[in-house]
Amino acid sequence: MATANWPGTLPDRPLFDGWSWTPQDNKASFQPDVGPSIDRRRGTAVAFEYDARFPPLSDAQVGYFETFFHTTLVGGTLHFLWADPVSGTSYKWKIADYQINSLGAGWHELSMKLMRLPGAAV
Repeated sequence: MATANWPGTLPDRPLFDGWSWTPQDNKASFQPDVGPSIDRRRGTAVAFEYDARFPPLSDAQVGYFETFFHTTLVGGTLHFLWADPVSGTSYKWKIADYQINSLGAGWHELSMKLMRLPGAAV
């Protein structure tokens, strides 16, 4: 099965005032009976967690997004390709969670938690 791309029917960039990220904790620690903790890396690559808020979506765009999430991404179990809005580099992403809030008059706000998987997409 080919990797899906972010739908062209949706905004290709989140709002910058609604875009933030943090690396996942990649440190495993052990506290011995005596002395400082013993630390090591969990792995060589680190995933990043993002919070994103998109420009208002129309009713139709909400339908496109929900079809993308529930059908194409099988309820968020599959990843998709999308260009990082800051660097422009294409990565593999997963949607961890999302929320849609009604703004009234057929418009909605989409916010989500994303995970950028390690390594640039090939």
